[in-house]
Amino acid sequence: MRSALLHLVLYICFFTSNTSAQSNVDYFRDAGKQLPLSAIANKNFRPLPNKLISFGKDSANHWLRIHIKNNKAQFEKYFFEIDFVWLDSVCFYKQDFTLVKALSWQTPFAERLYAHQNFILPILLKPHSDTTIYTRLYKKRMLIKGNASVKKEEVFFSDHTFDTSFYSFFTGIVAIVFMFAMAIFFTNKDWVYLYYAFYVIFSLGFTLTASGFFLPLYQKGFGFVSGAELRNWLLWFSLVFLLLFIRNYILGGHVFNRINLIIWRITLGLMLALVFQRLAIIYFEETRGIAPYLLLVMMICCFLLTIVLSFYLVVYSYTNKINPSLAKNYLIGITPFFIFGVLSYFRTFEFIGHTWLLNQQVQVICVVFDIVVLMFGLSIRYRALREEKEKQARLALENKLALQYEKERISRDLHDSVGSQLTIVATSLDAATYLAYKQKLEPQKLERINENIREAVQSLRDTIWATHQSKISLDDFDKRLRNYALKVIEDKLKVTIDFTVSDTDVYMSSMQAINLFRVIQEAIQNVLKHAQATQLEICCTQIEGTISLSIIDNGVGLSTESLKSTDSYGIKNMHNRINEIKGVLKIESVAGKGTKICIEIPIYAANALLKE
Repeated sequence: MRSALLHLVLYICFFTSNTSAQSNVDYFRDAGKQLPLSAIANKNFRPLPNKLISFGKDSANHWLRIHIKNNKAQFEKYFFEIDFVWLDSVCFYKQDFTLVKALSWQTPFAERLYAHQNFILPILLKPHSDTTIYTRLYKKRMLIKGNASVKKEEVFFSDHTFDTSFYSFFTGIVAIVFMFAMAIFFTNKDWVYLYYAFYVIFSLGFTLTASGFFLPLYQKGFGFVSGAELRNWLLWFSLVFLLLFIRNYILGGHVFNRINLIIWRITLGLMLALVFQRLAIIYFEETRGIAPYLLLVMMICCFLLTIVLSFYLVVYSYTNKINPSLAKNYLIGITPFFIFGVLSYFRTFEFIGHTWLLNQQVQVICVVFDIVVLMFGLSIRYRALREEKEKQARLALENKLALQYEKERISRDLHDSVGSQLTIVATSLDAATYLAYKQKLEPQKLERINENIREAVQSLRDTIWATHQSKISLDDFDKRLRNYALKVIEDKLKVTIDFTVSDTDVYMSSMQAINLFRVIQEAIQNVLKHAQATQLEICCTQIEGTISLSIIDNGVGLSTESLKSTDSYGIKNMHNRINEIKGVLKIESVAGKGTKICIEIPIYAANALLKE
């Protein structure tokens, strides 16, 4: 069995090696650009590793020698492709150095050998034949990078279908994210989403132009900005909106200290310097044909330093817990793209070689990852802001209802106390007027009217005292109660008031205080009017989370039927008031042995009311 499998593998390898195309790509650098075409064939070409192009920073002529062999017994069509759009000159030569076609990135698609943004040479080989193609590449500044590949016809079209689908999918994602961000901006008027939307759309523009997609639309350029320069300006705008996004999203609401303010200003200054450097490059290329190398290096250093400083601001936000969750989200999204960008510039200066990890498709994946992760963070932020807005609206409604309830409570309290007393006063005045008309008005009648007026004034003061304070201490309540009891009871019976609490920092809400005060007032009035008591004791204690208050008299007491009766307005009102403040009221009484009223109020209820 093993022997059969081994023979099958050897047969497949042999068959493949003899029926598929064989190709290799070699490289030679003509630094002086002085060599004649006839001398190129004799130069020492070296193999191009992995067929990856990474040709230096200078403006030398770079030569590729491509050897293709068709091992099949039929015609085969191949495509030699240079996967780099922005070459200033590409010349394809036959084996005898006859020029096939001279192209540049400015060559219209209709004049190319194949209508595509990349430089493509179709090659048709006879059965069992081979050929050698020479290609000269020239770019007047910076790095030439990409792939130099030879593909069979079906593989070529399959790969380009995949590339088109890949970039279309990328464009679709970015377009959806852009529209989503703009919709949120127009809904909430939050500038963060506008900055993010423009960062996304300019990143899309930079990526597509760097790849050469839709090249015919911008090949002629716009004004002083050429088609090759457009991608750099799009990258600059993308970076500007990224900085604004960082300032408002990651560092929103934070005031910079002196050092960070200087760093932020330096970052903005570097962005402005990039504009002047880019304009200077355009000027030198228009007047002298090539820009000084030092200017190019300065521009790259400014760009990298801008990226590093913006990255520092995000790390600063995270380490200083300004907006740590937002900063973490941003760092996760931007890190792959940041690493890719730094390594790309290292490759530009030939500190590292070109690898497939620095291909355009990998850059697109990094951009999409950044956009999606940031959109995820913005979605969480939007949901949090919406929940906060709903919470604020709910609190506003609750406060409005609480205010309405408080108004109704004050109105009811004034009606029950001051209103009833003023009604008595009005009735007494009517009676006094009648008696005065009959000349039978006695001084005691006027004294009684005067007493009712004082009680009404006192009730009004008590209500104002309670409602004008958000919280009332138990000690303040004790003083107010003693003052009231001394004025009302005078020498009619013996009164003992004892407030014993373990915690001096005990408070009640104004609603608790006024309701409890009214219940005690009702109890005292009942004792004075009906109990025939000689002693009255009011005790208050605080045990853990409960305030307990008892009112005890030694009067005639109440019968069981009276306690169970629902007709007594005074008792019913007392129960309602205590229930309203989440307390418990119990009345214990035996005929002839006095009455005891017990009230318990949980302190946590008071605190909850105060928070509301």
